[in-house]
Amino acid sequence: MTRTVFCRKLNQELEGLDAPPHPGAKGQDIYENISKQAWQEWLQHQTMLINEKHLNLMDKSARQYLAEQM
Repeated sequence: MTRTVFCRKLNQELEGLDAPPHPGAKGQDIYENISKQAWQEWLQHQTMLINEKHLNLMDKSARQYLAEQM
């Protein structure tokens, strides 16, 4: 049986993530309130941001920027 959540982004009851995508409180919040569909949309958007802004993920400020956008 799949776990469902009321997705904060899409405003509907959808299939939830299998595990928190990040450690800590932020990851737990995403796990409890964001659907698989919304998370996949974020991953695609994140990829676009990395490519268009030429972000270097070795740079702490780039990682911080992505966390803020999330």
